[in-house]
Amino acid sequence: MQIIADANMPGLAPFEALGTVTRVDGRTLTAEQIGEAQVLLVRSVTRVDAALLDGTQVRFVGSATIGTDHVDLEYLAARGIRFAHAPGCNARAVAEYVLQASLLLADAGSRPLKGRTAAVVGLGNVGSRVADWLTALGIEVVACDPPLARQGPTVSCPLVPLDEALQADLISLHVPLTRDGEDATWHLLGAERLERLDPAQMLINTCRGPVIDNRALLNRLESGQGPRTILDVWESEPTVPPALLAQVLFGSPHIAGYSLEGKLNGTRMLYRAFCDWQGLDSSLPRAEQDSATLAGSVDSESSLLGLLQQAYVLPQDHHRLAESLNDEEPGRAFDGLRKHYPLRHELHHWQHQGEVASEWQAIMRRLFERDEIAG
Repeated sequence: MQIIADANMPGLAPFEALGTVTRVDGRTLTAEQIGEAQVLLVRSVTRVDAALLDGTQVRFVGSATIGTDHVDLEYLAARGIRFAHAPGCNARAVAEYVLQASLLLADAGSRPLKGRTAAVVGLGNVGSRVADWLTALGIEVVACDPPLARQGPTVSCPLVPLDEALQADLISLHVPLTRDGEDATWHLLGAERLERLDPAQMLINTCRGPVIDNRALLNRLESGQGPRTILDVWESEPTVPPALLAQVLFGSPHIAGYSLEGKLNGTRMLYRAFCDWQGLDSSLPRAEQDSATLAGSVDSESSLLGLLQQAYVLPQDHHRLAESLNDEEPGRAFDGLRKHYPLRHELHHWQHQGEVASEWQAIMRRLFERDEIAG
């Protein structure tokens, strides 16, 4: 079996046992490179459609990502090509990023998070975890998720319309990118909605860049009237507008979910989907828990931030991204930051040692519990 895989995907050994795996640059992948491969494994930088697959022998496409906006699902279905993706694979990593981003934004405003209000827009695998963690932190959380609201389920926080959600102190976006229908999210935060946000508010986007109109956001921030903002995703990826990066508190190169565990989860989920499709045994050995520790007492937001930054320092990604804009080809440098991203573990990789004040125990339990999706 011939298998084409994005070079940024780790943990491909199970696929290598099934056939020959050729690693490629997902951003520049062509039909010619696919050749006679029957299996294609991608990430979000690869557009999977007729232009890529017409004339190929691909019968299974797996995307080790949460979203599917880069895949023409109707085309795959019409061609009888099996598709699988990895919803929730890196939800913990993104939630850890959002938690640290929230603490950094609050610190920049010299006002604690505790006692503030937060709105989580999109209550899927990532958004629901973020909402739960912020609630455990002592924040009053509401969510906006119109499709979920129409289903009428019982959820852990109130569901409100978007315009009401945008009144919260902290707004975190976790929606898929869609352009059509009543719940389209392209430019969900356009100029008119951005005008309602003010410097006392905080905005985080870790889902897809075009969910925010980046030009309108730049105009709002340059006016000095926009919210304190942290962006992991950009409308013009892999190009990052230098002017916009200069206006946000911190920016990063679409790596909020780039933990080793999250990536491995994605690959394992695709492997299991492929094996289920082929009627093969999909069992995999469980990863062993690391015995290393993170040490430090937690009794304040600053001490929690310090503990989080023992594992991952978000401002370092900002500095690397800023430096990459000096490259002759910033888009290539952006992809290089992702391809050569430093090893980053989720917090459950470690054991915590240190005193935890009673009001911080709820969030600490969530941060260090082991609930690895792919086992």
